Amino acid sequence: MKKQNSPEIITIEDQTFGSHVEHWTLLTGNPTTDVPVWLGQALDAPIMPMGLCAQEADMDQTTWLIQGPSKAAIQLCQVIAVENNKPKAVKTAFPSFDSPYKTKATIERIITCKSNTQAVLCLDLGANTSVYAFDSLYSVNHDQYEKDATYSVQLNAWAYELEAVAEHEQLVVDDPASIKHHRALNDILAANNGVAPADVHEQIKAWQPKSEDDKAPVTVDFSQMVAYLYGETLGQEDEAWFQGHIVGKTSMQFNDQEYTLYDVTLIHEEDQEAVILRVATRNPEHKDFAVGQYIRGNLWIQANIYAKTA
Repeated sequence: MKKQNSPEIITIEDQTFGSHVEHWTLLTGNPTTDVPVWLGQALDAPIMPMGLCAQEADMDQTTWLIQGPSKAAIQLCQVIAVENNKPKAVKTAFPSFDSPYKTKATIERIITCKSNTQAVLCLDLGANTSVYAFDSLYSVNHDQYEKDATYSVQLNAWAYELEAVAEHEQLVVDDPASIKHHRALNDILAANNGVAPADVHEQIKAWQPKSEDDKAPVTVDFSQMVAYLYGETLGQEDEAWFQGHIVGKTSMQFNDQEYTLYDVTLIHEEDQEAVILRVATRNPEHKDFAVGQYIRGNLWIQANIYAKTA
């Protein structure tokens, strides 16, 4: 039952979320054989994270969230149904890892499923900016979330595909309506110290070219653009496309495999602190990007929420 001060909750069918099989393939080429073995090994050194819960009594008594192995860089997460304090069945399982970067956010919306085992959060980062992320700690946190509360959120992601953005990559815009929109917006922003006025759309409609040059095709340089697009399917908005700037690079080991970790700008608005996302990949074709480069690709974005923030 929804609490009075909960964020907006949308409940959908479990199958709409899809399975985590595709996510496990980012860790192994043989998920059907490897993952059950890994999950069993994880139970040999388990952790039961409490997330936002201050004490065990705050936690959902019908579900356990077990992670492991306890000191591994990648945590194998199992959401387990519980009856009379005894495990009954694994509801879902997925991999996760931690990021050193924290972003302040409120929870605008929770998209969950009828079994209430997992959810995608719509995180409001302020300045009209939202990010969707799979909630790795939803099974322990769901009763604790409050609308308008500000949380410290770790954002991380698993990469499906990555590629370098070519230097000086350009697009020539020759559609008259698009040319007008681009030049009108530039003129309006220039006249307002870079800040869009409240009636910017009306001003764009009213704008007229002053010369033939104002009608000429526009060349746009995309090579240093930071962009983020969330998934279009309800419950799968955490499947995203991005283009960002690499600001850090490290690696981690898991089961004798090396994972490259890229710290990239997911969102970077003018006069706003950049939102940094840690991206993991074990694909050897993705390990040679360098700090300072721009890359783009498809991601599965996750959020870990352990605390509120002032």
